[in-house]
Amino acid sequence: MEELTDEQLIVQVRQGYAEAYRILIERHQRYIYTLVYRIVGHKETAEDLTQDVFVKLFRSLPNFRGDAKFTTWLYRMTMNLVTDYKRAQKRRPYVALLDKMKGWFGETREQPEEALLRRDEQQRMQDLLAQLPDKYRIVLYLHHYKQLSYHEMSAVTGLPLKTLETRLYRGKALLKRKWLEVNAHERQAARGRAPQPLSE
Repeated sequence: MEELTDEQLIVQVRQGYAEAYRILIERHQRYIYTLVYRIVGHKETAEDLTQDVFVKLFRSLPNFRGDAKFTTWLYRMTMNLVTDYKRAQKRRPYVALLDKMKGWFGETREQPEEALLRRDEQQRMQDLLAQLPDKYRIVLYLHHYKQLSYHEMSAVTGLPLKTLETRLYRGKALLKRKWLEVNAHERQAARGRAPQPLSE
């Protein structure tokens, strides 16, 4: 059963095979957790929301018609659930912030570009990404590190293509500016001078 496609497993789940649903969870749980954690920035919350995603998935499988890829449908469901959570938190702020956005890019195998950077540069980049607004962080992650196409990103986020292009451009520009500011700050500090902020 492990060799079945997602769509074939869904057929098995609908026929009552619990093993098929277990395989679906194992196949996608890691990525869904990573995606949720990128947004909420809190380990325990991400674990809880990931469980909620798969509970909702089980209940929603009868509605899956195959009009889109299963992964796109699942990611969209995840984004909707997390968006609802964040809206609720704005009305009832979450106080505990135990985990910051460490390891934004996940494990090394997800980020071959980062293999050439020193460890301190990796950590600095992760810290800078954690400072970006959600709307920029998530599109940078989906496009550059999960390598989703613009159409897949649109299906996942619900955003128009033009909006995605704009957010990617602005996100990269903002990240670059923060990176230059940090490096300029460090160079000037090393010379014993007070750092001057870069112009907008």
